[in-house]
Formats: sequence, C-alpha cells, structure tokens
Amino acid sequence: MRWPADLAPSALRQPDSRTCGAASVLGARALLTSWRPEDPASDITEEHRLLTSSRSPRDRFQVPWPRALGTPPWAVAGALRALTGEHVATVFVRPRPVIGYDVLREQVHSRPVGVYLGSRCLPRHVVLAVRATGTGVEVFDPASGRLVEVPAERWSAHRVDVAGWDYFWFVV
Repeated sequence: MRWPADLAPSALRQPDSRTCGAASVLGARALLTSWRPEDPASDITEEHRLLTSSRSPRDRFQVPWPRALGTPPWAVAGALRALTGEHVATVFVRPRPVIGYDVLREQVHSRPVGVYLGSRCLPRHVVLAVRATGTGVEVFDPASGRLVEVPAERWSAHRVDVAGWDYFWFVV
C-alpha cells in the first residue's frame, strides 16, 4: 500500500503532543478510502475526542481514557476494525521485538498498522505503518508529518528512532 498521491503527509501532522494516534487513524482512513481532510487540525482534534471518549465512533462502549495521555491501543484497534471490517488485535511486542517485527510485516501487507513506540518504560507515540519495503517498514510519523523508512534491524533492537522514540511496544 502506498501513501495517497493527492495527500501530503504533512497535512496530517499532529497539532499537539497528544493526538498522534488520531492523526495515524486518519492516515489509515486516507489510505483505505477516498476521505481527505478539509480542516486537518480540527479533524485530528475531533478524531482524538472520539477515540478517547466512552463511546467509540461506531457507538459501542469503550473504556474511557484521559485525553492528556494520548490514544489507547484498543481505540486504535476499534477504528482500524471499523475501517477494514477485519478483526484487529493489539499485540504487545516490547519483550520480543523480533517477533513483533514479523507480525508487523505480515499485517502491513494487507492493511495500515498502528504501531506504538516509546521509552524503555512507557509507550508514548503512535505511528502508522504504511508498507513493507525491501529492507524494513515505511511509517507515517504524525509528529513530523513525514513518511520514514525504518530498517528491520532498528525494530528488532529497540532503536526505532522515530520522533525520538526507540522502543517498539505494540502492533495494532
């Protein structure tokens, strides 16, 4: 899957420090549908509000989450499930990044994949894996509003280094 030619990745740059998950979900929507943002900052902020509320965008109950902490993995999974119509699981990969990388590559062949990165102690940033490349995985980084290729060895060694975050935490 390739990033849409009619949408600059910078258009979905997160407007604040906590909306990376929402920007990633909207990136997935742009990849899978004809949707394009009309007012990107407002669209991302509204998506973040929906993803952290007690009602999912599909009007199903979800565990509420403090907006100041970003977007929880189960909300990203629910949004990707709604977009693809497929079961989307959250896989904890922090203790086994090599296996996590294999899961990521397998999933990204059929759909965009949410990936949580962070510090050694906490997940702190969400990016969207867009496609597998010959040497790694290309991700949309909402912090910079750019597509970044991350080589395989950086995933498996917890040296991802996207937006300053190295540790590979979840594949969604």
